[in-house]
Amino acid sequence: MKLLGLVLPVLLQLCTPAMAVELKGQNIDGQKLPARAYYYATGGVYKVHVRFHNRRATIYFDDGNQTTITLNQQVITDSKNIEGFGKLGQYPVNSTFSVGLVYDNNWLGSSDSQFQQSNLLDGLWKISLE
Repeated sequence: MKLLGLVLPVLLQLCTPAMAVELKGQNIDGQKLPARAYYYATGGVYKVHVRFHNRRATIYFDDGNQTTITLNQQVITDSKNIEGFGKLGQYPVNSTFSVGLVYDNNWLGSSDSQFQQSNLLDGLWKISLE
């Protein structure tokens, strides 16, 4: 019983409240909308579809791949400038943690003396709804 008393508060702190994403006062959660996504890490612009859910956006690429990002804002004021953070291969659990695979680093080929510098903009996305 003591363990439950210790674990329960930690789990409650990790959970974020569920609130819908709004655009111009309208709830847009669950809608799959056409968009363009700019990925700062690669400089690539992709024609995609985006589905919003709570404070997350799932980006669907034409080749069938997808990634989920955490939005910087829950109320979208500019449909051409929606920013969020999420690395490819990762799924955000809450505002602090994410789970998944990191497949863009060459861990097998690197040695202890080689450290890869990470780009400060790695994981930053800009979505523009069409």
